[in-house]
Amino acid sequence: MSITHPAHFDSAKAASGASASEAVAGIVAIVLTILGLAHVSPAFLMAVATIAVGVALISHGGMVATEYATLVSQPDETRPAAADLGGSAAWSLELLAGAAGIVLGILALLQVASMDLMAIAAIAFGGALVFSSGSSAQFNLMRLTTVGLGQQAQRLAASMLSGSVAIQAVAGLAAVVLGILALAGFSSMTLILTALLTLGAFIFMNGSTLTGAMLMTFDR
Repeated sequence: MSITHPAHFDSAKAASGASASEAVAGIVAIVLTILGLAHVSPAFLMAVATIAVGVALISHGGMVATEYATLVSQPDETRPAAADLGGSAAWSLELLAGAAGIVLGILALLQVASMDLMAIAAIAFGGALVFSSGSSAQFNLMRLTTVGLGQQAQRLAASMLSGSVAIQAVAGLAAVVLGILALAGFSSMTLILTALLTLGAFIFMNGSTLTGAMLMTFDR
């Protein structure tokens, strides 16, 4: 039976906690956007949902950055190459997009060109997800080989995570398209809320999937 290094175990515990927080932020975004689409204070809820999505992206980006640092700090004979992990640029995009989204959401709450700012936030969120999808796939596979999962559990977790990465690219692209259409003036409120709903649904699914995959390291 394979043995997980204590640092990897601690990293997995931290990752599962961050993923659970990400899933909660996704639920918040889903509920708020559905209420907004039902015409319950749509402008206000849209701004708050944008902040929730931004928090989720920062949580995910910070989690990955922490795990990346843990992996590359391993002894030379076991340390994965940075190239195998896909580098850190894509995860930096998630952090930047999340921070920008929070700022834009706050400005929208202050009623500073809220429609345009929310459309830009949706485009930024979607773009970050699209550009980080490839690195997410590489990182997830590397993560599974270093936490000491058995082969059967590793195959199951890999299947769960690969599906999540594919959906990430689709959700990100959908948010970008809807954000662009909103900027062009086509039913801006509805399109932005729909983009945020799509992002929230992905964030919830991704957080739940990552939590499940990481919990496999505790049940071995």
